[in-house]
Amino acid sequence: MGRLPIVNESISLDELSNILTRESVQCDLLAQNIVQEREAIKRLAFPEFVSINHSRIAILECLRILKEELDVVLDRLASAYHGPETGRTLTEILRQAHSPQAEGIMQQYERLADKVRAVKQDIAVNQILIKNIQSFLIRAMDAHRQPSPGEDLYTVSGSRSNSGMPAALIRREG
Repeated sequence: MGRLPIVNESISLDELSNILTRESVQCDLLAQNIVQEREAIKRLAFPEFVSINHSRIAILECLRILKEELDVVLDRLASAYHGPETGRTLTEILRQAHSPQAEGIMQQYERLADKVRAVKQDIAVNQILIKNIQSFLIRAMDAHRQPSPGEDLYTVSGSRSNSGMPAALIRREG
């Protein structure tokens, strides 16, 4: 009866390692997805964004499910190692475990954390690329604005206009 908690804790540590491995795989898939997105941004291949976003949604959903599994395992480990119910972290729980298996899992977790930081950095790069493209398009639209030649232009609401942005005006025909 005294050995049962040790077996349960070992099983929980195995489950924790398994979850971290699956999270690492999903993180790799997310990194690949972000690279695909970057290539599509560079080529302005807007139709590709639909499939890229569908893939990303599936990856993020899997990560959400893994987070829920991780929370359950961490709750069990926190109670097994008499850790705090609130404010607990994976690193605190692994430190309280004092086992060689916990040290290996800590290293696995640190590698995953490095991957997550790299993915966040790649996302930031894509955001900058998108903002730069948006800025370029806005500047191009501003450069295209010119006074309208003549008075045969109407706004979308139907009133006459002598000047304005060509995209917002309709030329009177006939």
